[in-house]
Amino acid sequence: MKFNLSNNTVRLMTAGTMAIFFGSSVGTLAFADNKAADSKKVESAANKTADADFRKLDANTDGKISLKEAVKDKTLANVFDVTDADHDGMVSADEYMNYKSALSTMNKEGANTTN
Repeated sequence: MKFNLSNNTVRLMTAGTMAIFFGSSVGTLAFADNKAADSKKVESAANKTADADFRKLDANTDGKISLKEAVKDKTLANVFDVTDADHDGMVSADEYMNYKSALSTMNKEGANTTN
């Protein structure tokens, strides 16, 4: 069997197929971008909260939390040595962010196991 299609018909079919493919791809990309944006918003909000907490604890505003400053947060004071990853006697902003992240993860896992 031989198909007798003109060039215009082939072009229309190809254009239609490309439009369907492109349209579905754009929708998928847009959905992926929305999920990534939502994830970044959540991370950003968590970082802002941790930053605010860090600033509250950093009484002398030297950019680090000493053990003396950490006593305002009993949980941090109890795990100060572990949180102070480089063992310089101070908790840096990065170390504090890691502490808050680990604390958040532990709280979520604890909530999941009790349900």
